[in-house]
Amino acid sequence: MKIFQREVQLLEFFLKFIESYSEPLVFFDPERIEIVYMNQAARSFLGEQSELSGFFEEQEYQNFIKLIHECHDIEKRRVMSYKKPDGSKGVLLFNLYPIACEDQRVVCFNFNDITEKIKKKEENRRREAQLILQDKLKSVDLVTSSISHEINNICNFMVNNLRITLQAWQDVFNLIKEYENDNGEFLLGGISSSEIDKIIPRLVLSIIEGINRISDTIDDFRKYIKEGLKSEFTIIDINEIIKRVITILNHHIFIHTENFNLALAERLPKIKGNAQKLEQVIINLLMNALQSLPDRKKGVFLSTGLAYGRIYIEIKDEGIGISKDIMPYIFEPFFSTKYSAGGSGLGLYLSKSIIEELGGEIVINSEENRGTQILIYIPYHDKNG
Repeated sequence: MKIFQREVQLLEFFLKFIESYSEPLVFFDPERIEIVYMNQAARSFLGEQSELSGFFEEQEYQNFIKLIHECHDIEKRRVMSYKKPDGSKGVLLFNLYPIACEDQRVVCFNFNDITEKIKKKEENRRREAQLILQDKLKSVDLVTSSISHEINNICNFMVNNLRITLQAWQDVFNLIKEYENDNGEFLLGGISSSEIDKIIPRLVLSIIEGINRISDTIDDFRKYIKEGLKSEFTIIDINEIIKRVITILNHHIFIHTENFNLALAERLPKIKGNAQKLEQVIINLLMNALQSLPDRKKGVFLSTGLAYGRIYIEIKDEGIGISKDIMPYIFEPFFSTKYSAGGSGLGLYLSKSIIEELGGEIVINSEENRGTQILIYIPYHDKNG
């Protein structure tokens, strides 16, 4: 009798201990898929319910049940997302412990809400990534300043000499005409003397145009770096930003595809933001699209327009697409499928952060072996605001 009373006392003590335990504790029956018992902390968090299907998204609930069934003779630890009462998502850290009874197997688990902890961690990572980027941009700016100065000097020298050559050409052409009048039509470098007055000036002007493009590309790149060292918001023309990006990535576009399509809507409203950061986003996303193409026959389509009261930028590609397994993680910091090729795993994470700073959003739709569509929505600047 005394032994029985002692066992009852121990049981009561055990129940009091569980009830007073500060963390949520739940005892779960994996066969019946229901809660057997939970302490006060768990009831306060979960409410009075005997099953958890309404607590998780459908796929996450299936993952949880699978985890419960796998918890046989060793404890498990897992991070899982859950639905908050307001509809937003939270993150829980679960610790699961198997308990074997005589005729029943029970899994005991406790959990902690680590949503805010993860948010702070991600915010620190984002700031760290921005600081790393700023530091790199400072170094690149020093190098590009020196290189661009030398290249622009050479470009100016070449253009000035070509203009002098073009002026001198008129005198040379007069001599050619005199010779042609005396001796008849002849060839110079395979060009007929009767056509040379049209061809030579056109060739010289095309060289000058090419040199000016080199100079403009260098200036655009320097402007991109300089803007990256600033943090203030200015009024931005989306289409001008995209044109500058196309200039910077022109060589990459040529390497990856022969089917690049650009459709910029006219008279778009301006937006308010940091020009370099927006360029960084478009460069990241456009490079991802180009690198996803299996061959040069496949295309990339970039367009702008207005939809739902916001400006949109759409980047579509006919690339390899993104698998369903990877899609939930593409915006996570330091997640990359291209580490072997030098990927940092920060491109999409930073892009999302930058667009959200502008009050916008990024939507990605993708299908394996069919391609990817990226839509960026940004509120435009209200002149009266």
